[in-house]
Amino acid sequence: MILYAIGIGVLIGIFVILRFKKRKLERTRWAYPVFLATFPLYYILFALYAMDYKALLNEIIISILFLVIAYISYRYKNKITLILLSIGYILHAVYDFIHDYLFSNAGIPVWWPYFCSSVDIIMGIYILYFAIRVRKE
Repeated sequence: MILYAIGIGVLIGIFVILRFKKRKLERTRWAYPVFLATFPLYYILFALYAMDYKALLNEIIISILFLVIAYISYRYKNKITLILLSIGYILHAVYDFIHDYLFSNAGIPVWWPYFCSSVDIIMGIYILYFAIRVRKE
């Protein structure tokens, strides 16, 4: 099941990138930051689903970091903030893997960290590539 979660995550990450390119959202200031801002919301929803209010508070506190990164990347779109955004995606992948060591959230499916982190890594690497490519132009 874990390999399926990773494979589907990679495919979804690639699909999102290709979709953003096709719709010319790649050069907008909001597409990739908004996508990053949605990831912490899933953890909040998982905590609500499990009715675990301690986990909910922890998830909200952690979410603030990713929301700030997304907001800064949206507000000041330049090469530096694209790099910050890619770091945000990769940090979220790390968060997916260490989440259970930080605190428990019973609402999270077993496969979720593998799925979400593979999407995060694909997005983070691509945005870093995009930032380097933009720098050369």
